[in-house]
Amino acid sequence: MKPLSRENNFLYLFISLLLFLLSGAIVAEFTNIFSKGAFGLIIVLMLIASIRSLHTDKSWKYVIFFLVPVFVTLNILEHIFTGKIYLFLVLLTLLVFFIGIIIKAFYQVLFVGDIDANKIIGSLTLYMLLGLVWAVIYMIIMLFDPTAFSGIEVTSWQAGFSRMAYYSFVTLTTLGYGDILPKNHIAEFFAYMEAVIGVFYIAIIVSSLISLRLNTINSKKRS
Repeated sequence: MKPLSRENNFLYLFISLLLFLLSGAIVAEFTNIFSKGAFGLIIVLMLIASIRSLHTDKSWKYVIFFLVPVFVTLNILEHIFTGKIYLFLVLLTLLVFFIGIIIKAFYQVLFVGDIDANKIIGSLTLYMLLGLVWAVIYMIIMLFDPTAFSGIEVTSWQAGFSRMAYYSFVTLTTLGYGDILPKNHIAEFFAYMEAVIGVFYIAIIVSSLISLRLNTINSKKRS
């Protein structure tokens, strides 16, 4: 692959997210200690990849350098102890990471530069991150209420994440297959809010990319 630059930086983040989702699916199919550990390693690599991919300021780098050891420590504690608190903190760490990435990448994708392949990939990366944010939220809801969703077995979060990510993306794209359903009011609230934001994102991304292209054309005409 080409050296990392502003012309391809989102490609690396996009690939790391794909590997994260693929590893989650593998863990769901072949649940064992090794695969769970590999899933955690993929998450750590994804955290590190975000530092270079976004070309962001030092503050975000410090946040990632803090999140990596925190995530590893909590992941180990979650395997040792049976309380929900450690699992909740693991999921909260992932939630902070995904939301932080969205905030950092949003400006780079929608408000600067011309439309190119990297920006298109960046737009798709943001869309994937939205789905992952809601997947983590659903996991947290299910942690405190195992009956919050029908169609999902209560299991380890590593083995259940792929199934929850599947439901999240089905909801985000408003496909609505109906094989998984929210069963309490809080779960229903987040489900329909995800659908609303999914539709809204498509409208925003299309209008923003068109605006960027028109601004570039006008700038070339003036020069």
